[in-house]
Amino acid sequence: MIWSRRAPKPARLLSRGSRAVMWSGILLALAVYALFGLAPAIANTVVSFTNYALYPGAPVNFTGWSNYTAMFTSERPGFIQALIATVVFVTAVTIAQNVIALAVAHRLVRDTRWNGFLRVLVFLPIVLGVTIVGLVWILFFEPGQGPAASLWGLFGAKSAFFGSDTLAMPLVIGVQVWQNIGFSALVFLGGLNAIDPEIYQAAEIDGVTRWRRLSKITFPMLAPAVTVNVLLAVVGSFTTYNLIYVLTAGQYGTMTLGMLSFTAAFTDSNLGYGAALGTVLFVMTFIVALPLMMYLRHRERLLS
Repeated sequence: MIWSRRAPKPARLLSRGSRAVMWSGILLALAVYALFGLAPAIANTVVSFTNYALYPGAPVNFTGWSNYTAMFTSERPGFIQALIATVVFVTAVTIAQNVIALAVAHRLVRDTRWNGFLRVLVFLPIVLGVTIVGLVWILFFEPGQGPAASLWGLFGAKSAFFGSDTLAMPLVIGVQVWQNIGFSALVFLGGLNAIDPEIYQAAEIDGVTRWRRLSKITFPMLAPAVTVNVLLAVVGSFTTYNLIYVLTAGQYGTMTLGMLSFTAAFTDSNLGYGAALGTVLFVMTFIVALPLMMYLRHRERLLS
């Protein structure tokens, strides 16, 4: 008699209890994301098609695309100016933040006693909070008796700083970069530490100059870190409004789309128009971030 042998069952990497815990965690995370991410986004889109206001007892009516078409009319001025300010803000913050963060990370990559202290100082601004950061820089650039005004006065000059039409936007960009440079530098530090030192040693033995080592070794191997930092800087600067609110309240040429949306919804009490601006801002961020991510990931594959 020929006995048939049953094929062995594949080994399970996780026990039944472990799988239950894993799926419970995944479902909980999806539920939290749906509750605090998808639901508000859907509600915001629905509100953008109404005339919903924050006045008690005010009727809510469906207005179609009127909130969106009003952006390009004199009925709701300021959209084009805010769009231009947003492009300037996002471009300047993304470039400056990544260039300075890379330089800082390259300086702090060595494990020395002072570098450990300097890393803490560089990362400190990001944990202070937007309000504290804003108040610190408002006091520093206080036009009357602030340190910047005293320094400015040595050259016989005066300025309103955050109240100046020419300096407000550069100063806001500088504060945004200063606050977030620590995180970007931390990401670059991780990328630099992941590069094998023997590669640099071999290049140095072969007589490769410092600039060629930077351009041919460091930059290509930092491609994943560049992808993370650029995308975070773009998305973060697109959606920034709280720091601008603290520093200038959107005045003096600093009214970005995020700030305009906040002002329309909570200062002018026109939640419908504010929601429409928020939806446009989300679509713009998506249109910019998705192709940029695809390009940066393609760049990673070419340099790997």
